[in-house]
Amino acid sequence: MTAPIQQKQFPEERRWATVLFADVQGFTSLAERLDFETVSDLIKDLWARLDDVIRSCNGYIDKHLGDGVMAVWGAPFAGENDAEHAVEAGLALIEALAAYTHETDRPEAKNLQMRIGINTGNVLAGYIGAKNEYTVMGDTVNVASRLEQMTEPGTVMISESTFRLVRSVFKVRHLGPINIRGKTQPLLGFVVDHKRNQTTQMRYRSEDTLSTRMVARDYELQKMAALYKQARRLPNPTFVLVVGDIGIGKSRLLMEFTSQLEIAEPRLQVITARALSQTARVPFFLWKSVWQNRFGISDDDLPEIARAKFASGIRELWGVDADTPHSVEAAHLIGNMAGIPWPDSHYLAQYQGKPNYRVQRTFELTRELLRRAATTSPTMLLLDDLHWADNLSLSLLAYIMQPDDDPLPLIICSGARTEFIRKKPRWVNVSQIINLGPLPLNAEIVAMAYPDLDELPKEIMAELARRADGNPYFLEEMVRGLIKIGLASPEAPTDQAISHLRTNTPETLQAMLQARLDALPREARMVALLASVVGRVFWVGPVLAAIRSASHTGTGLLKLAPVMLDRVVQDGLRKLVQAELAFPRAGTSFSEDQEYIFKHSLLRDVAYGLLPHKYLTQYHLAVARWLVSRRDSKFQVMAATHFEKSGSLYEAARQYDHAATYAQNRGAQDEAIWLRSRAKTIRAELSQ
Repeated sequence: MTAPIQQKQFPEERRWATVLFADVQGFTSLAERLDFETVSDLIKDLWARLDDVIRSCNGYIDKHLGDGVMAVWGAPFAGENDAEHAVEAGLALIEALAAYTHETDRPEAKNLQMRIGINTGNVLAGYIGAKNEYTVMGDTVNVASRLEQMTEPGTVMISESTFRLVRSVFKVRHLGPINIRGKTQPLLGFVVDHKRNQTTQMRYRSEDTLSTRMVARDYELQKMAALYKQARRLPNPTFVLVVGDIGIGKSRLLMEFTSQLEIAEPRLQVITARALSQTARVPFFLWKSVWQNRFGISDDDLPEIARAKFASGIRELWGVDADTPHSVEAAHLIGNMAGIPWPDSHYLAQYQGKPNYRVQRTFELTRELLRRAATTSPTMLLLDDLHWADNLSLSLLAYIMQPDDDPLPLIICSGARTEFIRKKPRWVNVSQIINLGPLPLNAEIVAMAYPDLDELPKEIMAELARRADGNPYFLEEMVRGLIKIGLASPEAPTDQAISHLRTNTPETLQAMLQARLDALPREARMVALLASVVGRVFWVGPVLAAIRSASHTGTGLLKLAPVMLDRVVQDGLRKLVQAELAFPRAGTSFSEDQEYIFKHSLLRDVAYGLLPHKYLTQYHLAVARWLVSRRDSKFQVMAATHFEKSGSLYEAARQYDHAATYAQNRGAQDEAIWLRSRAKTIRAELSQ
């Protein structure tokens, strides 16, 4: 009598997953020498322990293979930081086996070791076999298995795709190209040494299942690589500025160059930050982000925890004489610049009432800190969206660029819109400018850009290329649209796909993004629109505040009971992430302080433009009230703008005055003058 076939719990679908293969070395020789029951008992005893390790790292055990196991992250459910958890599991499995061999009273198990291979990519998840077993299949699985077979006992080998997702979290060694059976081209392999004490870059989580390649930018990448080599030999920093229009691929080029450089330079340390339009008046915001990202500091860290992280990070970068007074002074002054409080600091006390002198000394110490970091190991400073940077952050950047007797072999790479160099022409004189124009798209280049679609008819690829008009962001959104309606497979009718592109694709990128937002479920669309009130970067708290306001006053967006709001926001944010429209910051969990970012600033602008103007004032007021409740100074400065947009002009003027005082105390005289002028203008309007 055959066993009944189990019901299918999960859908059959393509998923983005990380696959781990682990194999215990030494069982084969044991099986030749010992009774098979003894070996069986040993295997059961061992896997009872090792399986718990996989589960504790949120992995799904796909199957056991005698002395091996296959585990999956991302199927049947996607989790937070799946690739990171898989690598953590790999290291933990090796440690658990080592502990087992040390503790066990079975002498035959003392010499067992484990090999682990990990790969990330698209898989087909579904059910196979007479027993209808759920599993994942595809090339991603095969490569993970091959990596496990090729690595040394006691090591975790990961693929390039996994490396790109975890490079800021783990210390790895680049093995170079590896020939894998069944692959025509060698693959890059990496051995994981250990987890870093602190993440070295800001990361946002993505559940993307669309594989993409950088195409038609070889010249720009080669030029940047040459400039990097030159920077390592020069005594002063090299500044590379990538400029171009919205959606042209500036951030993608910077990301691709960074990834290639990290592979070629295992010792490279990358320090990243992004400027934001909503913080363009917050003094030192860009550098605050630099150090928060580098030292793993969150906005909601308690002051004592933030101080401990910052001091530890400064000591690490300062080097051998890390406990000297100068390093402590650097921690206090640079930390003060980054918003870290240092009560009773005599280093800060001596500049009481002298903010300009404190700023100058902070500039000197920042340059010295970067000099020490860059002379210890290759260092790159990656600053994106520089057109939104505050004036004081740009002043510090300009100071670092000045020639100095002490060498600083640093490369600084930035992205900015074209208008940045029109408004601030002095940066042309100190920069290596890389102008990004439209992509020279054709059917072959589109196929190269989206390897999962390379079997589509050439006619579809050509139509995509024609309609994208050289804009890679527009192209990506069209590809996603085809995938969503099932016309991105070789089996789909070619004429139907082309007809859809010609009749249903908006003529502009803005219209395409509006269509993407309109296609969201009603509640997710509402969350996106209200999140846009906050800015490109937003937090759960002000979105909840805006939604409570909308629900309470009945603006037409929704009517919900208060007890439902948290669930609606959480579900809506999850759908935005699944649709690749917004991403949560890695390492955070759902709370009022959880941070998200819209995929692109233009997407945020389009979402904001969809809100009815008659309700904007109450949404901005709800956001402003949430912002002033936070202790972080950047929220206080942002609140003034939201009060002004809400029509609460008296409170706006008061907040602008507070912001001006804060800016003046930070040494940001230009910002303080502008903020006080804005407060004065508003009060003049109130008196009329």
